[in-house]
Amino acid sequence: MTSSAGWLGRLSLELTSTEHGTQLSRSSHEGPLRIQRVLKPEGNDCPHLYLLHPPGGVVGGDRLETSVELGAGAQALLTTPAAQKLYRSAGARAEVSNLLRLGQGARLEWLPSETLAFSSAHAELSTKVELAPEAAFIGWDIACYGMPARGETFDAGRVASRFELYRGDTPLAVESFELEQGHDLLGGAFALRGQPVVANLYAVPAAGAIEPLLVERVREAIGEPAKGLCSVSSLQDFLVVRALGPNVEGVRESLIRAWQVLRPAIVLRQAITPRIWAT
Repeated sequence: MTSSAGWLGRLSLELTSTEHGTQLSRSSHEGPLRIQRVLKPEGNDCPHLYLLHPPGGVVGGDRLETSVELGAGAQALLTTPAAQKLYRSAGARAEVSNLLRLGQGARLEWLPSETLAFSSAHAELSTKVELAPEAAFIGWDIACYGMPARGETFDAGRVASRFELYRGDTPLAVESFELEQGHDLLGGAFALRGQPVVANLYAVPAAGAIEPLLVERVREAIGEPAKGLCSVSSLQDFLVVRALGPNVEGVRESLIRAWQVLRPAIVLRQAITPRIWAT
């Protein structure tokens, strides 16, 4: 299946560490991708950037490409004000890609809102993170297949997602997930176990292995997920939180609790919640 002509959106950002803190040194866009706001609730050292896609969703043939580069020592938190929707398609494929590059000692938090895949959507999603030495990263990916609040399941279409995490040329994690026609993977005990929402959080410290105590603290903070499943694992160089659940709100809350514990340990800042999350 190939993509057909659609809407192209590109956003390219560069952030630089200066004597006045981290500055947005370059921003360019094409089509329907923008920066909604740059806020500084923590002062100049760690700006919060809100990335905006005004249409709110993609259809077959659309392509969205986001590139973010942090120079040496720069730090930022990026999030989005609303869910990204993958609408029904007669067969044409939508493509959404993110490329995140962190220079020496940079620290990035990539915390977008969820992706909502309507039944009969056709899309390929990818995120690639490239870390220089002593760079630190926290990022998550939340996806909902179908519209559970309406009683709609993902019973047709195809969504393929891929997440790649590198330290220099060394892959730390390369994960892919492909859901097609929904039935087997959505219901299978080996896959989503009937839960339409799946999420992963990755936390990579600047140097050294993940401390066992940090894993335990994250587990305690998450507690018992409401009607869902959650695990916290240390893979030596980074930590992974994986969650399944019946609704986005419960899964997202589990990841936020994990982030609140991880932020001081990974990016060395107290957990100041982005204002947009309260709206």
